Amino acid sequence: MNRNGYESECESEYFADDTLILEYEPGPSNRPLTTITSGALNTLSRGSSSSSKSKSTLGKRTLSESSITSYETANSAPRTKRPRISVDCLSEDRPVIIAHCEKVVRLFDKLGIKWGVRFEIARLVSSGRLKETDVKEEKLRQLVGLNAVSGPRIAQIFTNEAAEKATVDQSIAREMAAISPWEELDREESALKEGENEGIGNNPKRPGWYGGKIEFHAQIQNRNGEYKIILESPNLGASSRLTRKFGSWSFLRVRVPETIFYGNDRGLIPFFLRPFVIWGRVFRVCDSKRGSVFFYWTHETYASGSILSSPSPKQRKSLEEFISWHNPLEQNSKQLMSKWAARQTLGFSNSVPGPQLLPENILAEEDIVREGSDMTDGCGLSSQAVHLAIAQLLSLHIVPTAFQFRFGGCKGMLLLHDRDEYAGTELRAGFRPSQIKIKYPPGVTDPALFTIDLLRTSHMRSPAQISTEAIINLAENGVPSQAFEKLLVDSIRALVNGLMTWDGPDAMLNLWIQIERIGGVLSARRARELIGEARVRGYTNKSPDEIELERDADEGDDDDEEGFQATSRRSTPWWPDYISGCPSSLEETILGLLDAGFTPQNCPLLRSKLEQVVNTKIRNRMQKLRIEVDQSCVAFVVPDPFGILGPDEIQIKSSRRNLKTNDGLLTDVITGEVLITRSPCKLPTDVRKVLAVEHSQLAHLVDVIVCSIQGLRRLLDWLAGGDYDGDKVFVTWLAALVLAFRNADEKHASEPQGFDQAFERRTETVEAFLSESAKRNPRDQCRAMQTYLLGSLSDPALIGKYSNMHSVSEYINGYAHPRTVKLGHKVGRVLDGHKSGWKIKPETFTADHMMYSTPMPRWMADQKKNRKRDGNWTFSSKLANSSNLSYAKREFKPPYITRNFIMDTLSAKAKVEEDRLLTETKQRFAEHTSTPDSDLTRPWEELEAWAKRGSPSLVEAKMQDVKKIQEHVHSVFKEHSEKVKHGQNFTKLPIEQRQDLLRSISKSFASGPALEEVPNIISKDELARVRASYAYKYDVQKKGWSRFPFNVAMRELCAIKASANGLHKVVQTNFYERFKLMDRR
Repeated sequence: MNRNGYESECESEYFADDTLILEYEPGPSNRPLTTITSGALNTLSRGSSSSSKSKSTLGKRTLSESSITSYETANSAPRTKRPRISVDCLSEDRPVIIAHCEKVVRLFDKLGIKWGVRFEIARLVSSGRLKETDVKEEKLRQLVGLNAVSGPRIAQIFTNEAAEKATVDQSIAREMAAISPWEELDREESALKEGENEGIGNNPKRPGWYGGKIEFHAQIQNRNGEYKIILESPNLGASSRLTRKFGSWSFLRVRVPETIFYGNDRGLIPFFLRPFVIWGRVFRVCDSKRGSVFFYWTHETYASGSILSSPSPKQRKSLEEFISWHNPLEQNSKQLMSKWAARQTLGFSNSVPGPQLLPENILAEEDIVREGSDMTDGCGLSSQAVHLAIAQLLSLHIVPTAFQFRFGGCKGMLLLHDRDEYAGTELRAGFRPSQIKIKYPPGVTDPALFTIDLLRTSHMRSPAQISTEAIINLAENGVPSQAFEKLLVDSIRALVNGLMTWDGPDAMLNLWIQIERIGGVLSARRARELIGEARVRGYTNKSPDEIELERDADEGDDDDEEGFQATSRRSTPWWPDYISGCPSSLEETILGLLDAGFTPQNCPLLRSKLEQVVNTKIRNRMQKLRIEVDQSCVAFVVPDPFGILGPDEIQIKSSRRNLKTNDGLLTDVITGEVLITRSPCKLPTDVRKVLAVEHSQLAHLVDVIVCSIQGLRRLLDWLAGGDYDGDKVFVTWLAALVLAFRNADEKHASEPQGFDQAFERRTETVEAFLSESAKRNPRDQCRAMQTYLLGSLSDPALIGKYSNMHSVSEYINGYAHPRTVKLGHKVGRVLDGHKSGWKIKPETFTADHMMYSTPMPRWMADQKKNRKRDGNWTFSSKLANSSNLSYAKREFKPPYITRNFIMDTLSAKAKVEEDRLLTETKQRFAEHTSTPDSDLTRPWEELEAWAKRGSPSLVEAKMQDVKKIQEHVHSVFKEHSEKVKHGQNFTKLPIEQRQDLLRSISKSFASGPALEEVPNIISKDELARVRASYAYKYDVQKKGWSRFPFNVAMRELCAIKASANGLHKVVQTNFYERFKLMDRR
């Protein structure tokens, strides 16, 4: 017992003390259920700012890559030395000058230089590639005009690059249009000049258009002991309510690299509290989230070394005015300041503007509360007209049952309902008090606050993969290891068999379908074109395996850094090379070869790429222990709107027959006992056995999991403290798992007695904060507010540390041991700490760390080694490197440890299966030899035969043309061999670099010889055809085979192959990339 009366995990008195785990005792709700009077947005503000949650609620515990952190030191700081940040660098009053020169600013204003151009020049200055003194009037005069005209020319003007290099290559114009900001920036500037609400969407003058899509990024770096801000190229990206309202250029998003973010550097927050200056414009911090810090362009200006208020303040808001518009302090005075600050982020959620509601169509819905648990927490109701409008807006093939949204100060889900007040054609929605997070003053009429901001629409994915956390839970709750071993083997063998079945009438069609599915190719194609709307439309550029690994992350904020030299023409990740026609990803390349008529038996390149896919899938599935369960699904979860489901009942209904029963049949609805869980899954109660039923009154609620509102506790509350504001769940009805599973003792879901003593809490309310304002000067008051807004930067690695402590404890103490359960609760509270104000006490952390700073289990260490080998070795995984450590030991300790740990068993089984499958597939691929494809060599052979016909002078002229083609191919072949050498090292390059290298080669290949140099060749099409054929023939002669001919001329080679059998159809790329084969087996 320490001086605070708190027993840490390492004190002997706590050992095996399961009396500290109490039964759930719901407490009274502290939230008034205020009815939202119909007809005005400001009445939404009269509801509570949050739903009531009992003290035992675990809270949201989504874990990221940062969960894997150090076992070596309490601070988890990297061992490598870094320069300390100087005191002068952190001076609270000194602005951070990113780029500024008053003479240059005057020139900008005199010439009317657009902000996009100014920002790009500032980027060159911030990176050290340009000095302010280099910005001369004669150069700026060349940049007068629209961003679309001037933006692409900046590289040429300031670096003396040739005009051709500085101009966007037409071969990548389509992909550049997907991310290039210039035209969109002009469009947005023009719109907002007409009015401040012109960019929020639903504008009849600009149908289908909305603003806020340009992202202005920067990155913080530690250079010789001083922080420095390096600007990055603006790009077209996702929109948000705040960027639509105030303009994309009003915000600067600064990325914090992991080495700084997890480095426990105390100087980070003081640095971000300083004003940032770009060409006289003053940016001040207004929010932070997950390693990103947001700055707002205020009404101030920087001149003569001082920050001054703008003489025209109406054109810009002060930081305080901006905060008051979005998240007013006065109207939210009963909240904790930490909670108020966390809700600032709602305005930056990636979203698409949906329908706009009239005040009279905003309805009030009461929360349904039983014994202190909110059964409808986070989910409101909406009319069919709203859902039809969204389906039309997003071009969805089915009307969504539910969608995740932001509206005014509300957030969460809206569920389709047909009650009388939601009938008819009116756009109408009802919000619950649990959805109201920000209150506004009476009389608010801003249309931005009456617009439904769409985040995601409902969809159901099946089959799905079961996470390692869920596997551990199921095994500890009665499911035998043999069930998982069989699942592991059956899952990977089914995958491999689908990729290795090459014989039969539809074998290649089925292989195409399998490759497209496991690679997520069609979704990736749409995602890269609709980069700002991909999420809301359900597209992603990740494979299904990657989705499963990251499915619980709320928003992906990682962006690739771009260097200046290629800014105006750099390729974007995973776009095809439209010169050669060669896709960038393995899976997409395989599809292109298959649908052209190549097969693994007759094409060594296809065989090689298919072997890479097969081997990668085997290793990933076996080493990461991800098991696909055919009888499972993942979907949003919503509460029963009619209250007709009984306690612990749910409905699982899909919009199509894609759910596989235990008999192997496909259906659209599942009935019977099922297991339901969500991520994270740390407590024994985080998986629950419930009954799936079908009810006619709920038949229209498809592609969601409908949960009962009966009983004493919200069903999602059992699952890691979940609610209905956008949580997704994993459900399985596989009999081998369901029948053996036993629900854990419900006492584990409650925080143990005395739990609060492990924490300290910052309990300052907004009201108290405002009352202190009279004692502070305005500058200090603003800084105090901003400090709260930077709360997500405090102790970011602590979540990962406690997650690791939990993993160690579950291994050495047992999954249901009181110590392990208590650590599971700590993970939840630490994760939610920046919002709730709870912070682990230093002495508590020290004691816990002493107890669990032990070697990790072998299975965890192996996964980290695999991550390093796969090149996904981030800073946080470096911290967890255990190559020099032994492994945690597990001993039988009844009643908490009575069997081998399931992940040890599966790791051993996976290793055996991996070795067996890799050996078998290697033998299968080795059975086929590489023989020249006569279809591909035929055009060249026919050309050679044609060249030999005719008079001697004609033959000589023809042979000269043949020779020129040969010489050109030989030259490009040599260039390819030199640039794409040491294949393994080449594949380790960033994808953009690989694409740029290959595209430069394919461009060289396609550029010669010119048609006028080979006068006997009648057309460019014929020249391209025979040139590709010879590239293939020459490659076969030189190397047997390589990627060269397909890297430079895949489109032509595929056309030759497809036409060889006489049955083919020419199709445009825009059509082809949306084609999808349906599995009719």
